[in-house]
Order: sequence, then C-alpha cells, then structure tokens
Amino acid sequence: MKLIIDQSLEHEDVEITIKCRLIDADLEKLIAQIRLYGFSITGKKDGASYPLRPEDIYYFESIDDKTFAYCEKDVYECSLRLYELEQQFAQADFVRISKSCILNIMKLSSVRALINGRFEAKLDNGEKLIINRHYVQGFKQKFDF
Repeated sequence: MKLIIDQSLEHEDVEITIKCRLIDADLEKLIAQIRLYGFSITGKKDGASYPLRPEDIYYFESIDDKTFAYCEKDVYECSLRLYELEQQFAQADFVRISKSCILNIMKLSSVRALINGRFEAKLDNGEKLIINRHYVQGFKQKFDF
C-alpha cells in the first residue's frame, strides 16, 4: 500500500482518493472510518445540545423508548432510534450486542465467556456489558474473534 499526502494552503477541502484493484474487508473498514470523519450526532444533556463524535461514544442504549449515548463520563440523550444508529454505523466499529445496546468495539478492553453462551464485555472506562447469546455471532465477526 502506498500513502500519498499532498498538504497545501491552496486546497480548500480534504479530498481522499482510493485507487485499488479490489475492495477487501480491511479496505471496506477503512472506507467506513473515513466516511465518519467529521461526522457527529447530536446528544442532549441538561437542556443543551452537544455534537458527539463516534470515536468518543462507548455504547448506545435504548431504555423506555429513549436512546442514550454513553461516553467516558457523560450520558447524552439521542433523537435517533437504535435501529437507525445500527444502520448508520453498520460499516464502522459498532456492533449490536443485545436488543437494547450497540457497542463501540474500539472501546473494548476485554471479553470473557459466561454461562449460557453469553459474553461479558469490559470497556476502557471499567463498565461491563453483557453480549446476549443471540448477538454473539455478529459480535465475533465484527471483533474478528
């Protein structure tokens, strides 16, 4: 792979061109990350709105028909439904781990098997989430388990 960077004050916007013979799984992942560059979703907390970058979000959770984005220390309410977030981040590092939760695998510090085919995910901030057995296969594929 060859990487060429042309930095100049004459360029008004960032332009990325990918030249390849075939798009493989690794390149598909890179393209998904590039598409998220500069992308944010809006989170609300204490009556104020905040732009949330995907790389700052640990997981999304749906509780009582409300969706929340959990970051390292703060929790924000999102206007998007869980299925909309799942579609939006399908090619990125997010994976559905239960009926009510989508995990950012880049914030994962460890995974361990539990009884009944479930897994426990420990996040970088110390939180633990359960990966429901119905979602383990999708998690393994995304995590390259």
